[in-house]
Amino acid sequence: MEQKQAIISKINRSKKGTIFLPDSFMPIDTRHAANVLAELAKVGKLVRVAFGIYVKPVMSSFGPVMPTPYEIAEAVAKRDDAKLLPHGTTAENYLGFSTQVPMNIIYLTSGTSRKLKIGNRIITLKHRVPSTFAYKGKIMPVLVLALQSIGQSNITDETLDVVYGVLKKNPEESTWQEDIAHAPNWIRLIIMNTKAKIYGYEQMD
Repeated sequence: MEQKQAIISKINRSKKGTIFLPDSFMPIDTRHAANVLAELAKVGKLVRVAFGIYVKPVMSSFGPVMPTPYEIAEAVAKRDDAKLLPHGTTAENYLGFSTQVPMNIIYLTSGTSRKLKIGNRIITLKHRVPSTFAYKGKIMPVLVLALQSIGQSNITDETLDVVYGVLKKNPEESTWQEDIAHAPNWIRLIIMNTKAKIYGYEQMD
């Protein structure tokens, strides 16, 4: 009973929109925590997002506002003490190259590979080696993955406009020069020329 009350108290103190997993209440046994979370979902205090994942809902006139796929994946990664990067069309959507949210959402993780079913969407976490996460900045690796997904032959002026906007908003001055060393040559050239355009330097061929 004390453990159940401890779980309820933590949830009561949390902000609306907070995501909970059975592991969120350590050192309380995860099986016991899972049962309590399920009970609270039945009475409407929490909303079940996916198997073993719950949220303290933010309510709107249309009902509970569900967490974004990235927030859900981030909660799982945090539990696993893992790093996370949006991949493919997910990276494109994350940075604004595409406005369409993909049905199958993919993240690269330093943790365990898994799939999460969220309504009619699937969030796929794919394990990758540590070198995938060698970047110092937060935006640069996502930008590189997005451009790789688009492909060199599909780069347009509109694509470059988005790159300009991303780099102008997220300059990452202390890390970008080191980070582009991890990018393919053609992406490195795009980034360097965009940086030159932002700061009025001479562009490279």
